[in-house]
Amino acid sequence: MRVFRQIVVVGVGAAITFSNVGQSASAPAPAQSQDSSIKSDRLPVGQKVALEPKTTPEQASEPGELIALSPSSQSQENSATGNPAQLGSNSETAKTSQVVAVESPLPAPTRNPQQIPIPSSPNNPTVPSLPIPAPRNTPLESFPPNPPNGTLQTQPPSFLEPNPNPLTLPTRPEDVRIEQTQAITLQQAVDLARRNSQTLQVADLQVQQSRSVLREQEAALFPNLDFQMGASRSVSAGQELQLRAQQRNLDSDARRSGQPAPQVGPNFASNSLNSTLQLNYDIDLFGRRNANIRAAREQLRFRELEAERQAEQLRFDVTDAYYNLQDADGQVAIRQASVRNAQQSLRDAEALERAGVGTRFAVLQAQANLANEQQQLANARRDQRTRQRQLAEELNISQSSNLTAGDPVDQAGSWRLSLEESIVQAFKNRAELEQQLVQRDISKQQRRSILAGRLPQLSVGGSYNVLGQDPDNPDPFVPRGWADGYAIQATLTWSIFDGGAARARAKQRDADISIAESRFDQLRNQVRREVEQAYFGLESSFENIETSEAGVLQSREALRLARLRFQAGVGTQTDVIQAETDLTRAERNRLLAIIGYNRSLSSLQRAVSNLPANNISDTP
Repeated sequence: MRVFRQIVVVGVGAAITFSNVGQSASAPAPAQSQDSSIKSDRLPVGQKVALEPKTTPEQASEPGELIALSPSSQSQENSATGNPAQLGSNSETAKTSQVVAVESPLPAPTRNPQQIPIPSSPNNPTVPSLPIPAPRNTPLESFPPNPPNGTLQTQPPSFLEPNPNPLTLPTRPEDVRIEQTQAITLQQAVDLARRNSQTLQVADLQVQQSRSVLREQEAALFPNLDFQMGASRSVSAGQELQLRAQQRNLDSDARRSGQPAPQVGPNFASNSLNSTLQLNYDIDLFGRRNANIRAAREQLRFRELEAERQAEQLRFDVTDAYYNLQDADGQVAIRQASVRNAQQSLRDAEALERAGVGTRFAVLQAQANLANEQQQLANARRDQRTRQRQLAEELNISQSSNLTAGDPVDQAGSWRLSLEESIVQAFKNRAELEQQLVQRDISKQQRRSILAGRLPQLSVGGSYNVLGQDPDNPDPFVPRGWADGYAIQATLTWSIFDGGAARARAKQRDADISIAESRFDQLRNQVRREVEQAYFGLESSFENIETSEAGVLQSREALRLARLRFQAGVGTQTDVIQAETDLTRAERNRLLAIIGYNRSLSSLQRAVSNLPANNISDTP
């Protein structure tokens, strides 16, 4: 009787399997080559996270399916939402994914071509074995190039341009409603950041300000030539009062004598024209002027290095924000696949329950698992939208526009320098190190200027004066006519005692010199640590990519076998749910490994800086 019951169970399971041949997972095809499986195993995520259309829901749940974008579905979504074409000629990268062989300082782990076979499905066709392409992305090629002569590489659509008035504040909901969505590549994102960044704009203004300060100090090399001209017509109030007093005296004398009083002459105005040409020049006896000029020149250099540092940091921040968005897109794709797997498991459990060989408990387990996966998908979409807005904030685009990642999730390139070469290159290129040396030179020149100010200061000058007078008084003895004169002078100033103020200021500059040297030592150690940390992270992430790809293949095969066992009635729903969880974890590990590799590469490029030109200096 027990044997008969087992035969019935196996027969019912087989009948369910054959009856759902168009709906359930099919048997695996012969294993394709390992190289082709790796190519089909990439995770390209573009501007929309959409899966390729399936013929039936059951085929969509194939455990060996890929999480990839369908170019046709992307174009349909773009046309439906009104999304414009991508920027530049790199828009096709959002639709295709290409494997990049990464060169590592360590030997790459070998792959066994006889590893776990991959089941064949409409989304995972068997392709001929192809050789792994040679490395195409070097650090110099994958790094966005410096704009020649300040000219940027792309022309973004007009709707991405921010408002030219930086003080504009949206006051209506329509002003901040998302109207356009644009997919951009990483290089286009860096280009937009360079174009719109307020930080770089402020840095450029500070460079211009320092350049004007230097020009102001250089003006002391030349003499000052002043010309002054004044024309005046004056009537003396004192003379008017004097004439009135004389008239009163005459009137008093006339009354005593009984004679008429004579009239005092009028108060004549005085007309004059005075012009002066003056020349002054300070003789720099002890180098105070030259010290101020050199300090201003070093300050300009400091500002230029600061602008360089901010540009490098901006490129790193934008790259990190872009990878965060790619990570969020990949999480959405993984969660969508997990939801489909959970839906397929629920359908299998319900089918077995209807056939009388399943339990209600298995159905409830599948329903709970589906609800959990749907919740995780909602959270992933929330993170995706948040990362999109963070990227838009970094790029300072229009308030009514949104951005999506147009590059596929793939390895960004390779690093061809050894650890020691990378450290030395970072010491040569980092603007932060040279800034401390420049700050030390500034303090030295300021100290020299302060000490020179205590010594005698000599200035020479001369003036030439032309004076013309034409009074209204017709008296020939009144001064009138034109005359000229000149004056030559030399002034020696010596601050003999200032209470120790100059010496105190000089000691402050000595402290600044010591601080700059200590910070240089500290930054040198920090730069080495940053290079080593990024380099070790790059090696680890590269190894994790190899491991995670094998884990994805194993998890897909385990899920396929667990589902077939459950459909045949010899497995449990718990096995299927665990296999689905393992596949989701493996997909996430692979995504994190690729994104982690790209982040480590970006961190290493930032730690070395100024690639590919190395245009800061040959030595710190």
